[in-house]
Parts: sequence; C-alpha cells; structure tokens
Amino acid sequence: MIGLCMIVKNEADVIVKCIESARRLIDYVLIVDTGSTDETQRLIAEYLHEQDIPGEVIEEAWVDFATNRTSCLRRLRQRTDISYALVLDADEVIVYDDDFNEAAFKQQLNKDFYHIKIVLYPTEYFRPQLLKNNLEFVYRGVLHEFIEAPPRSSSGTIESGFHIISGRGGARSRNPRKYEDDARTLEKALVSETDEFLVSRYTFYLAQSYRDSGNNELALKYYIERSRLGYWEEEIFYSTWQSAAMMEQLGYPDFEVIGMYLKAFEGRPTRAESLHAAMNFCRRCGLHHQGFLIGKHAVSITIPSSGLFVLPWIYEYGLLDEFSILAYWSGHFQESLDSCLQILQEGRIPSDQRERIEVNADFSRKKGARSHSDLQP
Repeated sequence: MIGLCMIVKNEADVIVKCIESARRLIDYVLIVDTGSTDETQRLIAEYLHEQDIPGEVIEEAWVDFATNRTSCLRRLRQRTDISYALVLDADEVIVYDDDFNEAAFKQQLNKDFYHIKIVLYPTEYFRPQLLKNNLEFVYRGVLHEFIEAPPRSSSGTIESGFHIISGRGGARSRNPRKYEDDARTLEKALVSETDEFLVSRYTFYLAQSYRDSGNNELALKYYIERSRLGYWEEEIFYSTWQSAAMMEQLGYPDFEVIGMYLKAFEGRPTRAESLHAAMNFCRRCGLHHQGFLIGKHAVSITIPSSGLFVLPWIYEYGLLDEFSILAYWSGHFQESLDSCLQILQEGRIPSDQRERIEVNADFSRKKGARSHSDLQP
C-alpha cells in the first residue's frame, strides 16, 4: 500500500487536482496542514469522502519545510499497513503513460526509495519521492529541502510509467516577493550554518533566488562562490553555466563570457547546455567561426540519463539548430544543410519551427550549389 504524504497551507486552488492525480497510486492520505485560512481542509475532507479514500488531515504549527515534512513522514510511519510514502507538493500532478498498470507497478517495488522524474518546464530532473514507510527518512534544509536516507538504503529510479509535473500554482508561488523572501531566509541561514554541505546548497539557492528576482549582480556573486565550494558536480556545472549567463546579461567582454561557458563544460563534459549557450552567444555577437568550432563537438553530445535541470530540447534539436546557422555564416554550407536535414528527418523540433528549418535548408542548399559552381574551371 502507498500513502500520500503532504504538507499544505492555503492550497485550495490546487489541492484536489493534486490528490486526484495520485488516485491511481495511493491507498491512504495523510496531510499535515500548517495553518490554512482558506478552504483547503474542507476540500480535502470532501474529496476523500466522495472518493472513499481513507485518510486524515492533521493540524500542526509551522516550523520550516524540512521539519514539517519530516514530521509528516513520522506520522505516516505509525500506519504499519502502509509500505511506501509518496511525497508530493500541492501544485504538483502525476501524469501517467498510456500503458501504466498500477497493480503491476506496486508489486515490483523492492527498493528503499525511488527517484521520480520531475518536469519543471523546460527542465527535467529526478528527485526521491517514493520512500519505504518503515525506514526513518529525514528532510534537511530551511528551503529547497532534500531527503536524507538511512545508511545503506537501496534506491531505484522510475524511468517510465509516470512522472510528476511541477507547477507554479501553489501558495508560495503566488507570493509576488517569493524570491526576495527566499533570499533573506537563505542569507540568515548562512550566517550560522557550519555544515559545509548545507553551506554549498544554501549558496546555490541564494544565487538562484537572486537570479529569479532579477538581481543579476548578486546572482553572479553567489553562483561563482557556489562553483568553488565543491560537492555535487551537477550543481557546480549549473552554477558555472549560470555565472556565464549572468556575465552575459551584465555586459562582460565576449571572451570572458565564452570562457565561462566553456569552463562549465570542462567541469561536466556530459552536459551540453553551456556549449549551446556559448554557440547562441557567438551567433548573436557575430562570432560565427568560434561558434562553429564549439558546435562541431557539441552536436555529438547525447542527453544524459540524469542531471540537474536538464534541458531536453537542447539535445533533441537545439544544438543542431544553432550549429546549422553558425555553419552557414562561417561558410560551411554542406554542414549547415546536413544539420537542417537531420533536424527535419528526426522530427523533434516544434511544428511552428519546422518551416524556418526548411527555409534555412533551402538557403544552405542554394549557397552550397553556388559555391561549387564557382570551383568549375
């Protein structure tokens, strides 16, 4: 049996949709409400009654995300008939593959916890969401909390069957000063935090908060600081990539921006997003030969099986698209044409972009033919 485990506050706009999306998986619902003043609790109770789903809503004073999530898991462990806890946020929904069989899925569960794909458009990443209910999992962190598994726990990844769409409709997202508030919370935490891993994590999300609030100068400062703190290589890569993006926004010299994009790739050569950004930057700056040279390698990189904030579209068609344009403007017309034709043949580009690629292919074809004719004696 799977129990849905959630903490909520003022989520009347989204809570029923969330629980309904999990209906195929769950056998029980435990929700900790940390102070709702809207219709959240009533809507939950009505939905559980209408659908005949056993469950309860427990009121609990707000402390922080990690403390309250851990408390919710602890409460669910009192139900010894529940095998796994499924953790969701109120603005998340589960989307199932057409051939998903929930009974077969539950029967094959044998790991202590499972990572589930999170789609936060346009990015994707995996996060531990399904946890063995008889084990003591703990959340850590004042914001962007993460799960800490018991020693020697086994883990798996749910790569098909269903995934989670992360939304922006929850109560936190409706706060117009969300990112400024987050930055203050993280700055306060960093003053007293002595755990080096948490310092690195708080610094990363402080940079993220400043970026999302539009403060590029402070975002750059903390992205660079985070990139020097070690620990998770994916976070270091992303911080270096975003450092380059902030430098670009702030008008740094071309060679410094490109150098930072390449530094990100140097630290994580399985990721191509920073190379794509460098190619795009070169194209917009008229540095077509440099962009072409970067793209020659970038187009060979395939999408990683996992990673932080992966952008699938870049691997599906974005690299080839940028490369085709850079190849054209640097005089490599056949490579430009070949890239356009590959994009069209693979069919992964959005339909509203297909005509543009067809036009670009035609330009490359004509330009290449003209160049070949110039070589005739």
